[in-house]
This record gives sequence, C-alpha cells and structure tokens, in this order.
Amino acid sequence: MTARGLRGRVGLRGRAGRPGRVGLPGRVGLLGRIMLILLGALSALVLATVALDHWQRREVRHLYPTPYPRIDQAAGIVALLHEAPPAQRAAILRAVSGQSLRAEIRRDAPPEGPTLLHEPGIEARLRRLAGLPEEAELKAYTDRSMLYRGIDPARAAEDSPGRLPLGRLARATYRLPDGRVVVIDALERPRGLALFLFGQPLSLWVAGLGVLVAGLALLGARNEIAPLRRLTAAVARFDGRTPEPVPSGGGAPEIRRLAAAVRAMQERIAGLLSERSLLIGAISHDLKTYLTRLRLRAEGVADPTLSARIIADLDAMTDLIETSLTFARGTSVEARRSGVDLADLVAAEVAEQAALGAAIGFSGEDVADAVVAGDAVALRRVIANLIQNAVTYGRAAVAVRVERVGATCRVVVDDDGPGIPEGERDAVFSPFYRVERSRSRRTGGTGLGLAIARQIVEAHGGALSAAAADLGGARLVVELPAA
Repeated sequence: MTARGLRGRVGLRGRAGRPGRVGLPGRVGLLGRIMLILLGALSALVLATVALDHWQRREVRHLYPTPYPRIDQAAGIVALLHEAPPAQRAAILRAVSGQSLRAEIRRDAPPEGPTLLHEPGIEARLRRLAGLPEEAELKAYTDRSMLYRGIDPARAAEDSPGRLPLGRLARATYRLPDGRVVVIDALERPRGLALFLFGQPLSLWVAGLGVLVAGLALLGARNEIAPLRRLTAAVARFDGRTPEPVPSGGGAPEIRRLAAAVRAMQERIAGLLSERSLLIGAISHDLKTYLTRLRLRAEGVADPTLSARIIADLDAMTDLIETSLTFARGTSVEARRSGVDLADLVAAEVAEQAALGAAIGFSGEDVADAVVAGDAVALRRVIANLIQNAVTYGRAAVAVRVERVGATCRVVVDDDGPGIPEGERDAVFSPFYRVERSRSRRTGGTGLGLAIARQIVEAHGGALSAAAADLGGARLVVELPAA
C-alpha cells in the first residue's frame, strides 16, 4: 500500500480521500505562528512605549502655563532688574538663576557667537512682557541647534520677520539704565532617559530593538523547526514498504522523541503490510486451488445446462475474489517509475474500445508534454476502467480529452449517461459502492473499479474526482503531476 493510500485508510484525509477545506489560520505554519505571536508582543511593546512617550510629553507641557516658559521667565528677570536698585541685583541674580536660565550682569555685552541667530520674534515678546519701550537696548538670540523643526538656518530671517519665534531662546541681553548689561543664557538640560536616548526618542529605539529581536527569533525558530521539516519529508516519502530514514540527531527533546516514535511506527506499518501481503497471497492460492477443483467437477456434470451455469457462477466468483484481493493488496505500484506519455496511453485504450464498436471521441493526442512519472501498467488500468465505465453507462457518446494545465496533466472522460448524483460523487470511490442499487453483475461490476483507480492515482501523487459532464452524464477527471 502506498503512503497516500495508507493515509486514506487511517483517516488523515477528508471524505473519500479528498483534502478538506482549510481556512487561513490553518494554512499558517508553525514558524509563521511563532512569528505572529512574537510580532504581536513586540507591537504591543512598541505601542505601549509610544503611548508612554506621548503621555510624558503632555505632562511636561502641562507643567508650564505658557508655550514659551523660558521667554516669559527671561522677561520677568529683565523687568525685575530694570526696577531693582543696584544693591539688590546680586541677590536677584542668585534667585533667578537655575537649571533653565543663568543670569549675570556684565560691563559689556558678550560677542555674538557663530551659531547664534538674531531672533526678532523672541525679542518682540520679551519687550512686550517686560514693558520696555521701543528704544530700550534689548536683543534676543536663538541657536542653530535650537531652531524649530522645518526652519532652514540659512533662511531663518526670511522665514519669520519678527512675528513668530523661529526657535527656542538661547541668549537675551538688556542694557540697564546705569549702562551695565544683563546677560541671560538658556541652559540645555540633559533629556531624560524615559524620553530620549542618544538624541532619539526611546520608542524609536524600542522599535529597532524589536526588529532585531524578531530577526534573531526568526533565525532561531527556523533552526529549531528544521528537524521537524526533515521529519515531515521523511514521512511523506514513506510508502509502507521500507521505513524511511528519520533524522533524530538534532532539535528539541520533543522533536527527537517524535522522530523515534515515527521511526517505530514506520517499522510496525511495514511489518503489518508485509504480513498482510503474505496472508493475502496464501488466501489467494488456497481459494484458487478450491475453485479449480470445483470447475473440474462442474465440467463433469452430465447435464450441459447445469454445468454451464455452475461454471459461469465459478467464473464470476473468481473474478470477484481477484478484484477484492487486488484492492486489499493496495494496488501494487512499481517503485521504479519511468516517463509515461498519457496521450499515447489514452490513445491506445480509445483505439481498443473503438475497435469493439464504441462511439468514442478523443482530443489531445497531439499534447506533447503530457508526460508523468509512473507505472505504465497501473496507469493503463486506470484509463481502461474509466473509459469502460463511460462506454457501459453512456447512451451514445463518450468523449476523452488529454491536456496539460501548468504542472498538472489531466485526463477527462465524459459520457452522456445518467450521470452521478452530486451527493454521491465522493461515495462512488468507496469500496463496493454502486450508484445502481440492484447489485446485479449484468448492470454493473463489483463496485471496486473506481476505488482501485483512485488508489493507483493517489499512489502516483495525483487525484481522481467526479463531476457533471457537458454531455449530460458523468465526468471523471484524473490529475497527475507532470514529470
């Protein structure tokens, strides 16, 4: 028995040997499922990090009642020092200098550095908040590294001519009434680890780390699943005769135990099939011996009519036993297979039926690439059975077609007979099943022909199915992988 036939026996295939429909979740392999779980967990981690980042940014913004806290604080310092007597300035400078701003009083304004940009927008806001007149000597600067996103440093003055700030406050200077200059410098505090790492948002780092972890997990999962794939390939090659070598040297302990169990199962199956073959051979030999004796005795019956009836019953019994034993053997298919041209095979069978007077149409004899790897004798038996059924049940016409569709070779047999009801198109491939219920040998066979045909086709890695024909009767389709 072949591996496909064996799977059909133990119920690993759908009804009548055809695979059942599998939804999208069922088509996702083990590696895909592991990756989906991992990606789902990483996605949840990234989303949680982004949400935390967004929440912390919002909380930081809520600490200040104004969108420009440094500018407003600098304006307050300028106004306070403008009104304060000189004796109090030192105390005021100590009070207002902190983590965000540092204020000091110098004799002259410091020189403008190469990275500083004059900021009319901040300057106008400082003047307005401090209540200074237009003639007051007040200047504000931003730094190139503090410009808001989207501002070009080369065109900063053109982008916002004094209406809106171009960046954050870097420095502000104001000449006091006594001629001394207040210098206010903004201090860049280090960003918290919860928000930034090496100048980039933490969520971006988490996303990059997630991709790296997913890649490493993919490599690890593929390495772990490789023994399972090799085991699957070995099981698929097992045909019930000789146990296939099962890899068991690597992988997880569960996979090694599974490989050992599969190896033991193959040995048991091969032993059982070998014993069954011996048993079937012995039964066949003994039955043929007794049937031969009965035939000899029937030929010695004096009444010719009675003798002929007995011999006819014995012939029918012999045919039934031979067919049943053939099905029980699992339709032996040669292990060594050669290229078989289906067009030539079908053409030969069609010619034989046509010579017997059957009306058969044949198309596809010129298909040059309808070649499959298989046992020519077994495949000829399949074609003969299908065409014989069509001739037997067809009323006037039978059409046979050979075609190549992609990597599949197809043989289609149509007839104009009563057809096969839709609800019985799978059942007709079951042993001893007949659409015609009389069980008479005059109106049908043993009910094993299609079952044997399907066994042979599946042993070649193909499929045999029934449908409605364009002629009004039954259509039987053989699909085999091209060589």
